[in-house]
Amino acid sequence: MRLAVIAGDGDAVSEVLEHIKDREPVVITLSSNPSYPYHYRFSPGEVGKILKVLERERVDSLFFIGKVERMGIFGAFKMDLTALKLISGLRSFSDDAILNKVVEVLEERGIRVLDQKEVLKDFVAPSGVICGRLSKEELEDVEFGFGVARKLGELGIGQTVVVKKKSVIAVEAIEGTDATIKRAGEYVKDFVVVKVKRPGQTTLMDLPVVGLKTLEVMKASKGKVLAVEAGATLILGKGFRKKAKEYGIKVVGVDKGGLGRS
Repeated sequence: MRLAVIAGDGDAVSEVLEHIKDREPVVITLSSNPSYPYHYRFSPGEVGKILKVLERERVDSLFFIGKVERMGIFGAFKMDLTALKLISGLRSFSDDAILNKVVEVLEERGIRVLDQKEVLKDFVAPSGVICGRLSKEELEDVEFGFGVARKLGELGIGQTVVVKKKSVIAVEAIEGTDATIKRAGEYVKDFVVVKVKRPGQTTLMDLPVVGLKTLEVMKASKGKVLAVEAGATLILGKGFRKKAKEYGIKVVGVDKGGLGRS
């Protein structure tokens, strides 16, 4: 089995590549400035070239990791004919619509897309308190935030919501989690960040990810609590718990039944 990795941006990519290095993957980066080793680099719009490389390298399984800016679909990068054909039949440019189409195209070519939860099972967020001790008010904000975040996910808006005192401060759309946190910090401090998987979202790619950069942005923006969906969020970054403790940021994993207990 020849494995390929299609990697985007993010500090987590290096850690993931180190984790699977024994499988000697072919690394294709979509980043304009990758900080990790790779074999090929393409723009996200060069789908035809990517498919040709996968065929030439005789790839039969593929894994996605890292962030790719969805703004590019609206003109930030050029698309080749294959890419234009790929998106031409989409009814929307939602994350799920695009990702499901990508999986369909790859599977038609005999390439199996590996489940992120399986490949990176050691990094999946557990249920319960991961770092710190939450106050009653913070626990209530976490529960409230999860309800809001799941509704946003059902509408395909985003994965992240920022709340305080059961009020919504900011919600994620196309700008990404970091920008959402920064925007919340312009209005309040000591807020709660909640990140969840969209209902029905494939676990083959684009699982919610938090890492050291998330903690750094929260610290700079004066965020206090990071709540993630247990069993469906990847926590990446060596020393994550130590850094969260150093920054005074509390971290908790929440499952479908509500707040777990460590």
